[in-house]
Amino acid sequence: MRVVIVGGSFAGIHTAMALRKHCPDSEIILIEKQAKIGFIPSGINLLLKKEITEEKQLYWMTKEKMEAFYNVDVRINTEVASLGTTTNTLILQNGGQLTFDHLVIATGSNQQFKTISTESELIRSVRDAHLKEPLEEKIAQAQKVAIVGAGQVGIELAEGLVGQNKQIHLYESRKNLLFRYFDPEMVAPLREELEKRKIPVFLNEQVQSLGESESVTVTTDQRKERYDLVLLANHTRPDNRLWQEKLKLNDDGTIWVDDYLQTSAKNIYAIGDTIQVTFRPTEEKMYVSLVNNAIRTAHIVSRTISGKPTKDPGTYRPVGNHWFGYFLGSVGITEEESIFYPQQITKEYLTTQVSATDHQPVKIKIIQNEQQQLVGAQLQSKGNIFHLLDQFTLAIEESWTLEQLEEHELFFQPEYRMPIPFTKVVEDTHED
Repeated sequence: MRVVIVGGSFAGIHTAMALRKHCPDSEIILIEKQAKIGFIPSGINLLLKKEITEEKQLYWMTKEKMEAFYNVDVRINTEVASLGTTTNTLILQNGGQLTFDHLVIATGSNQQFKTISTESELIRSVRDAHLKEPLEEKIAQAQKVAIVGAGQVGIELAEGLVGQNKQIHLYESRKNLLFRYFDPEMVAPLREELEKRKIPVFLNEQVQSLGESESVTVTTDQRKERYDLVLLANHTRPDNRLWQEKLKLNDDGTIWVDDYLQTSAKNIYAIGDTIQVTFRPTEEKMYVSLVNNAIRTAHIVSRTISGKPTKDPGTYRPVGNHWFGYFLGSVGITEEESIFYPQQITKEYLTTQVSATDHQPVKIKIIQNEQQQLVGAQLQSKGNIFHLLDQFTLAIEESWTLEQLEEHELFFQPEYRMPIPFTKVVEDTHED
């Protein structure tokens, strides 16, 4: 059996690794249009903050490792020109052909803005690994920089640039930072940190146009500003134009898949950022551009291809990061999106501390349904809260109440963990 995987990022690489486990005798070919595989999406930010210093650190996996440890035929600098669904054939840009028994599309996504080309000199998407060197050069030359999008990527970029003595403006079309994952009061300290660093945040401002000449003019319904450089950090979208004549697409441009991640063509699957998945709290289809979503769908599809058809259960959307001194985490529904939840919800604010020896407070907002089961949680602290995020993710997956979470046996070590219980507090306070 020959399985061809298109895309050499998290989804494609994890599919190849899982397939080698489930189908040890199969021929696995992974093709990637860039010169390297395994690019870390936040790598540019880590470079800007000097947390990594070498280009090789931008990649978590290599062609050589995949070939040596997983016996995967990795073909870099290889781009697909067209797909033959009846003949199970990929036509390559170099004129070659590649037949398959199963095909997995894992081509990911990118920041896009209307018709702006990725070849633009002064308007850049930071998700393009091959643009690393010219992007670094443009950033070094720029004095006034606009970042379009105040989600995870946008705030990462703002943090990376803040120490470089540049004028930074942050644009966001929604009414809140990190709108998809947090309610306003849980990110209020982050907003204050941006203000302290004199980074204007233009909320509720949709960028209407980007005009490029010797500089870039950013036009919204409220202002027009010129910048030396514009960094696209808006919500990622897949570019599925290559497949649209052969495969069914959804209205938002994602590839349609069934419960088993199979496309409208037999033996052709799509995963990760190319598709919609089920958001489990509301059971609605949603576009979720997260690495954990890519990895889950990779494992699901590998089991199905191996002869063990497996439905994708969907995601609770756990997400977390560290920005401007604050650790933030979220899983499940927010209060703002609870209107889509089929039950009445209640919210509570809790507090605990990072560990038995680290008294840094952790502020938590939980969302509960009518049975008092946890359906959402948001965490905020200056200390690392990611172990708690994992615990709340498990609790929501298992439909636990807060009491059941507190009673569950978990690892404890005073330097790293705090024995749960949580203390209930009055509605939001976020003072230090």
